[in-house]
Amino acid sequence: MKIFYTLIKIIILLIFLILAVSNTQSVQFFYLPAQAIDLPLILVLFGAFVIGSVFGIFALFGRLLALRSENNRLRAEVKKSARTTAADLAVPQPQNPAPAPLERKE
Repeated sequence: MKIFYTLIKIIILLIFLILAVSNTQSVQFFYLPAQAIDLPLILVLFGAFVIGSVFGIFALFGRLLALRSENNRLRAEVKKSARTTAADLAVPQPQNPAPAPLERKE
């Protein structure tokens, strides 16, 4: 399975490299109204990809915190349950042990 994921990663990297080599022409990028700079197209595309990734991570951050909190709560509940189960399973020792049976002499 690792080989499959590595192969997919290499294919994606090759696609990005082909895009980078084929899109080197310069484009105008307007970062503020009436404020433009000339940048290679691949740089603009890569910047859009990075900004999209950052927004995606921020969108998932709240859910990550909720899942982590629930995980901690469930772990504490399992520990508590394991402690009570261990206490319930302990066999109490008798206070006065029964006398050993006497052997019969023949």
